[in-house]
Amino acid sequence: MRHVIAAAAIAALGAGVVAQTPAAFPDVDLHGRLYRSVFQAAPPYLSSGDLAALPEKLRARLSTYLTRRAAFTSAYESKASGFESAASDAKKRALERAIVAVVDAPAAGKLALGFLTDAPIAHEWEGRPDGPAAEAAYAEDYLKRDASSPLAPFLYVFIAHRQRAVFETSERVKDVEGQKAAAKKYRAFIQRARAAADPIYGLIADDMDRQAYVYTNAAQHPRDFNPDG
Repeated sequence: MRHVIAAAAIAALGAGVVAQTPAAFPDVDLHGRLYRSVFQAAPPYLSSGDLAALPEKLRARLSTYLTRRAAFTSAYESKASGFESAASDAKKRALERAIVAVVDAPAAGKLALGFLTDAPIAHEWEGRPDGPAAEAAYAEDYLKRDASSPLAPFLYVFIAHRQRAVFETSERVKDVEGQKAAAKKYRAFIQRARAAADPIYGLIADDMDRQAYVYTNAAQHPRDFNPDG
């Protein structure tokens, strides 16, 4: 049923309407631990102890995720030097780990490297929307070239995360039009993640959506923001 609801919401987007997005799993609250284990450097992260009360299907899927995350070894090789390059490379390796752990495909490691090698992952966004906007745009271009890639559902949550950061930083610099555009993108890609066949993407989307902010504290949430107001 959640796939039917999300598909209808995506269709509405195509008609120019940005609808509120229901949670994929409204009865499951992972308290930000799954979201942080994918996108944040600071714990607490998801652990096996968080899975005990979940339905068996979700418990098994997240257990596989945790096993892959724990076993991860980076294959990314830096091609530059200096502090900023080292910091950017560290962020790329964190994303590589997230992709390898989340994406249920034999070629997940190869896909991660193919995406990250030229990705404009900034060492620091410096409180401005330009950095996360560039990263989101790069991911959208990747999807346009290969919409059927096994990496696509991960990119839905990645783009939603970056657009959430664009929304928050646009508020900070008082760019209302930037907030409007970011809110539409955030809600569109959250819906796509929730419509994915693999439930882990809906879980990540829900866990992220429950956070008060993902980068810098903002007075509003793109879920509740009226981009046409």
